[in-house]
Amino acid sequence: MPGKRMTIQAHSWLAITIIMSALHGMAHAHGDFIVAAGDHDFPPYEFIDADGNPAGLNIDLLTAIGEETGFEVEFQLGPWEIGREAIVTGEIDVLPMYIADFRTPEIAFATPHVIIYHEIFIRKSTPALRDIADLEGKRIIVQKDAWVHESLVDKGLEVELVLVESERKALKLLADSLYDAALVSEVVGRRILSEHELDTLTTSGPPLFPVEYALAVHSDNTELLAKLNEGLELIKASGQFNRIHERWLGRASELAPTLLHRPIWPFMIVALVLVIVLFWWLRRRDARRADTTRMEHDFLHDAMTGLPNRLGLEKRLAKQLKPYSSPSDCCALIHLDIDQFKLINESADYHSGDELINDIAELLKARFGDDGFLARPGSDEFCLLLETSDGARAGEYAESVREVLEQHEFRIDGETVNLTASVGVAVIDDHIASIGEMLKQAEAACHAAKEGGRNRVHLYHPEDEAVAQRHGQMRWVREVVLALKEDRLELHYQRIEPAKADSDAGLIIEILLRMRMNDGQVIAAGEFVPAAEKYFIAHRVDRWVLRNALSWLEQHRSSVSRLERVFINISARSLGDDRFLPFVLEQFEHHDVPPELVGFELTETAMMTHLHTGLRTIARLRKMGCQFALDDFGVGTSSMAHLKQLPVDVLKIDGSFSRGAMSNPRERTLLTEINSLGHVLGKITVAEHVETEEIRNLMAEIGIDRVQGWAIDRPEPLDELLLGKSR
Repeated sequence: MPGKRMTIQAHSWLAITIIMSALHGMAHAHGDFIVAAGDHDFPPYEFIDADGNPAGLNIDLLTAIGEETGFEVEFQLGPWEIGREAIVTGEIDVLPMYIADFRTPEIAFATPHVIIYHEIFIRKSTPALRDIADLEGKRIIVQKDAWVHESLVDKGLEVELVLVESERKALKLLADSLYDAALVSEVVGRRILSEHELDTLTTSGPPLFPVEYALAVHSDNTELLAKLNEGLELIKASGQFNRIHERWLGRASELAPTLLHRPIWPFMIVALVLVIVLFWWLRRRDARRADTTRMEHDFLHDAMTGLPNRLGLEKRLAKQLKPYSSPSDCCALIHLDIDQFKLINESADYHSGDELINDIAELLKARFGDDGFLARPGSDEFCLLLETSDGARAGEYAESVREVLEQHEFRIDGETVNLTASVGVAVIDDHIASIGEMLKQAEAACHAAKEGGRNRVHLYHPEDEAVAQRHGQMRWVREVVLALKEDRLELHYQRIEPAKADSDAGLIIEILLRMRMNDGQVIAAGEFVPAAEKYFIAHRVDRWVLRNALSWLEQHRSSVSRLERVFINISARSLGDDRFLPFVLEQFEHHDVPPELVGFELTETAMMTHLHTGLRTIARLRKMGCQFALDDFGVGTSSMAHLKQLPVDVLKIDGSFSRGAMSNPRERTLLTEINSLGHVLGKITVAEHVETEEIRNLMAEIGIDRVQGWAIDRPEPLDELLLGKSR
C-alpha cells in the first residue's frame, strides 16, 4: 500500500538504496510514496541513463500517475531477477512486467499500457529459425527469470536454455559464441544491436509472443492497484500518456541539423520534399493498410499450416469467455497432442516432420474445420473450439477426431505411417475464470490422457484425480511461499556413519528439510522441493535452510559431542545463481561457525547444468574448508566418465545400487566398481538408503566408507541432537 516503505534487501546496490532513503526521508515524511523496482538495462522501457538516473517509459509513466493520484515514487532499478523476487515477497510495491497466467499467484496486474513483441536473433551465418517450433533441440540464450524464460519452461519446450542477467548480455554472448539463437524483446533487441554495432546478428522469422505489459503489485495491495488504474485513466484522458509513449516508442520527431536548416538553401527545396512525401504517402496509404492487415493476420496464424496459432486461439477464447447468459453461449475446447511425434522427427528429418504436420492440419480442416474453430497452438498440438455446453457430446466428438487420426494412413518419404493422439476436453463452466484456466484445463486433461496410456480421450472435471496431480506442483509452490512467510519450515537431520561400526568416529549428519502444514502434518522435502525448483523459488528455500542451519550451529554446536561435519543440500538454481556465493560468505561472516564444520550436497544434474558458475562457487568454499558431496551418483547426467573432473570430496552413491546389490550380482559388481573408482580419485564413498543391517554389512564388505539410511538412523528434528541422540 502507498506509504509502506519497502526495500530490496539483496545485492550490492542495497547500500545505495539506504543512502537514497535517508536523503529522501524528509520529502516522504508528509505524503504517500511507493517503491518501484525495474530492470536496470531494459531500454527504452526502464534503464539507468548516462548520468546514473532511472529513465524510460515506465519511469515517466509511474511519475505521471503519482502526480495525478497523490503519491511519490522511489525507483530502485537493478537486476531483473531481484525485482521479480521482491514483488512476490512484498519487499517492493510496483514492478512493470509481462502479464501471464503462469506468473506467481501473489501478483496482480493493472490495466496493460503497452504490448511488447519478441524476436529470434541469430548470427547471419546460421540457418533461419522461422518460429518457436524451430527452437526445439537448440541452445537458446534468454534473460534469467524473464517472461520468455518462464514461458519456455511453462511450455515444456525441449531446448537448452542459457541464462544471462540481461537481454544486452544475451545478444553480446550470441555474437561472441556458438549458441544457436537469443530470444529477446523486439524494441530492446534492435536498440542494443544499434548501440553496440552487432553487425553479425540479425532477426529471423516474424515477431513472436505479443504480450501485454503492465504495472504489477502484490495481489493483497488492492488499494495501490486501484490508484494505478485510476492514474492511468487520468493521464490517458489528458493526453499525457500519448506524449510519454511517443517520447520513448514513437518515431523520432527531431531532425538533426542538416543543410535544410541553413539559410543558403531555398525554401522551395523544403516544399518540393513535402510534395514528394505527400505523393508517396498517397500512393502507399492503401498498401500500408494492407500490410497492417497482413501483419495482424501473421501474428495470429501459424506460418506453416495457416491455422490460427496460440495467440489466435486465445483471442477467440476471449470472445467466448465473456459473461454468458445461457448454456448455449458455452463452449468446449478439445486439445490433442500427437503421440510420440518427437520419435517420428528423429527417425526421419524435420522437413518430413513439417510435411506430416501440414498433412494432419489438412485432414483436420477437411473433416472438422466447419464444425468449430481449429488452431495449432504448438509444434505437435492442435485445438478445436466447439460451441457446445454438453461435456458428453464434446467427449464423443473428441473421440471421433481421435478415431479419424488413428485410421488415416499418412505418408513420409514414400512410407506409410499411422499416428495416434492423446486428447483432452474442457468445457466452460463456473470453474473457468480466465483464458489461461481453460487452456490449462484442456492441456491438463490431455496430459492425463497421455498418462492413461495415450491414444485416448480424457474429459476434465475438478474431482478428477489424474488431472489434479498435474496441477499438484502449483499447489506446492503456494504452500512453500506461505511456509516461508509463516515460518513453517523445519530442520531435521540424519546421521552418516562408517560402514564398519566405530564408536570413536565423529558425528556426521545431513540436514533434511520438512514443512509443517497448518493441520500439523509434516511433509518431506521430496514432496515440495521439485515444485520449488521448477517454479524458481528453490533459491529462497536454500537461503532459509543455510541461514537457519548456521544460526542453530552457532547456538548449539558446543552442546553436541564429537560433531565433525554438517551437510546442507543446495539446489541447481542456487548453484547457477551468481548471487549465491556472496550470500554464503555473508552468512559465514555473520555466524560464528567454522567453514570446516560445513559441507554442501549437490546432485550430478545440478553440477553438470551449472558447471561454469558452480566451479567458482565450489572452489572458493572448498578453499575455506567446506566439503562438497555429489549426491545420487550413478543416475544423473555425468556418470563415471565425468567424475574425475568434478571437484567434490564425497561420493554419495544412489540408493538403488545398495538395495539391488543384495540380490543381484551384476548390481553388486557395478557398486564395487563405482566404489573403487571413487577411492582411486580420492573420494570418500557413501552408500545411501541402507535400510537393513544385512545391507550395511555388505557395504562394509565391498569397502564402502560410510553408510546412510534407516538401518543407521531415522530422520529426527534437529533439536533432538541436544537430547543426547548423537550416540
